[in-house]
Amino acid sequence: MKRLFGGIDIGCESHHIIILDEEDHFLYNQKVDHKLNEFAESIKLFRKIEKQEGGKISFALEGKNGYSNPLDRILLKQGFTLYNVDNFKLKRFREAFAGEWRDDERDSLMLSKMLKLKDHINNEREKVFIKIEKPSPLTESLKLLSRHQQTLIDERVRLTNRLRKKLLEVCPQILKLGKLKNKKIIAILAKHPDFSKYKRITLKSLLKIKGIGKIQAPLLLKRLNNIEYMPDLTDIYKTIILSYAKRILELQAEIKDIDKSLDKIGEKSKEVNHLKTIPGVATKLASRLIGEIGDINRFPSETQLAIYCGVACVDNNSGKITRAKAVYKANKIGKQTLITMAGGSIRLSPQCKAYYLKKRREGKTHNHALRCLARQMIKVIYKMLTEDRDYIVRKELKKVA
Repeated sequence: MKRLFGGIDIGCESHHIIILDEEDHFLYNQKVDHKLNEFAESIKLFRKIEKQEGGKISFALEGKNGYSNPLDRILLKQGFTLYNVDNFKLKRFREAFAGEWRDDERDSLMLSKMLKLKDHINNEREKVFIKIEKPSPLTESLKLLSRHQQTLIDERVRLTNRLRKKLLEVCPQILKLGKLKNKKIIAILAKHPDFSKYKRITLKSLLKIKGIGKIQAPLLLKRLNNIEYMPDLTDIYKTIILSYAKRILELQAEIKDIDKSLDKIGEKSKEVNHLKTIPGVATKLASRLIGEIGDINRFPSETQLAIYCGVACVDNNSGKITRAKAVYKANKIGKQTLITMAGGSIRLSPQCKAYYLKKRREGKTHNHALRCLARQMIKVIYKMLTEDRDYIVRKELKKVA
């Protein structure tokens, strides 16, 4: 069957699509608006082109998900073959041709030309094209939820830092009551944002705040009644502090609700249940990692998985110089999840603890030792998922080499 090569330059409002035949003749060259009805019309034209040319269209696109969603999902659902191309590799390929100019049309043309050379420039070790597989609804749900939760966590951290700065300006003494991560401190600020009224706070009103018990309430009340603050602009600071505190409490509740959803969905996934057998790994961490990894079969080796998750370095040698460099486009959520898993496994797994202590004796810092442990955990996780089995500690492997 004749091969037809498509390139899609992704944009937020429209996508430029070019389709070439084997002789580099243009079969389609058009900008498609980011609308569902426009996508449906374009697919009809693609089918018509396939019928006229007696061929099969495959597409290369710069980036997956993001603004390409839902076009990439629709194309996959319609049976088209899609390949993801890294934008850095596209830039290098474009620079090989004459001409300094760049626009959406040229990018889509370069993607089409790259796809035409796929059999010559793609190999197992150096993959220029990553085939986009149709994701399972379960894995996609875990990924969407975990990424949304990470967005909420980042927002909570930003607001907490801003709240801390405002408190340092008007009432630094209140930070002595506990860390702002503590829900009860935020709850106190949400209920009593005006420091000028702290002398009139009663024990009864304090006990109404969730998380404050009868034992700690009297001591806390005494400290609040005697708190010192800057009397200037208390009304303005009251508005700002109330706004931050309420939003932080809302974010904490939303994050907790997503945790429950992740637990509920994760229990249906056999991959998540496999990872839960690792000491120190619960449903939340397992669900988040599986959501980022997706189908394990898209990684030809555990090294590729480690590079994707950002816990492995790649060679950067030149002449007599031998060195390595970190992967600059690692999956940040996957990396963060693996480091958290490594930290939890130290407390509950004798093998992980022994390996961690071994690295510390070698002079590595805590964070470096955790990254080393995460790199070893990737080997175990890859083996578990490819063999579809739970975590096993063999008797002969109980000691760390």
